[in-house]
Order: sequence, then C-alpha cells, then structure tokens
Amino acid sequence: MSRFFAGMCCGALLLFVVMHYHIVHGNNGVVLVPKLKNNLSGVYTDIRQFELNDWKQHKSLAAAIMQSNQADLLEDSAYSGFGDSMRGLVDNLFSND
Repeated sequence: MSRFFAGMCCGALLLFVVMHYHIVHGNNGVVLVPKLKNNLSGVYTDIRQFELNDWKQHKSLAAAIMQSNQADLLEDSAYSGFGDSMRGLVDNLFSND
C-alpha cells in the first residue's frame, strides 16, 4: 500500500512539473523555464540546433524564456544556428566543384 501512495506522490509531482515548466535542453544543459500558461503542451524541447524558423514555431517557449530572464538560451541557439549557416555558405563558396 505504501508503494501505491509513493507512486501517486511521484506522479502528482511529475504532473505538477510538466504543467508549470518547460524542460529545455540547451547548450549549457537542461533548464526548467516557467510556463506562461499552465498546460501540457511544450513539455520538453531540445533547442541546441534551433534556427529562426524553429523559434517561429515555438513562440510561447521563446516568450517564457524571455520573461524568466534566461535570454542566454535564445542567444546560444541563435549564434550556433547562424554560425552553422555561415560555415555552410563559406564551404559552398570555396568548394572545388
């Protein structure tokens, strides 16, 4: 019976976390970002390879990151995406095709 109550407590805690926080995997590890609206959407997002189009699809996550003063998460993914784009452009310019 105690396992049942322990499982219920763990489940309730997990439900509370996913209802109130975005779990964001960035370049510096995993971060909890408070949600603007309590719901089950956008529970886990890996932003390490995000580009501008990806942020357009995750506007609520971007707004939550900005409101929680963790804008460095946006900057890190934007810089890496921009750097990858520039490397691809330079590689295409100087290829021997």
